[in-house]
Amino acid sequence: MTILNFKVNNSKISNVLKLSRNKNHKNIIFFSKLELTSILSLYSKQVSRGFWKDYAMDSQNETAIFSIFRHTHDKPIYQIIKKRLKGLKNINEFYILKDIEIISKSSDLLTILNKFEKKLSIRKYQTQ
Repeated sequence: MTILNFKVNNSKISNVLKLSRNKNHKNIIFFSKLELTSILSLYSKQVSRGFWKDYAMDSQNETAIFSIFRHTHDKPIYQIIKKRLKGLKNINEFYILKDIEIISKSSDLLTILNKFEKKLSIRKYQTQ
């Protein structure tokens, strides 16, 4: 029987611990499980229809972004953005952007996703 000894690089672990103790990590916003499930449900419908191909997620200070792409190496067609209102930690604002134009804005993600899905289905019927 051979015993393997693994060396742990303590500098990497200490860097992770320093990042987790950073005060700015409190400002980073993420999509909740329910929000992400709702977004991915809409995304999967559009992928199965062949309209969307790829997505990316990003979290920054005060903002979480879900970007939707038609082609992998293209700029995003749509972005779903969750932004925390300044001074109010528990109130978030949701936006859907197409390029730099705000298509929909609300404090409830499901509301803007439903409106967005209806707009997408109307456009499909008009183009056919």
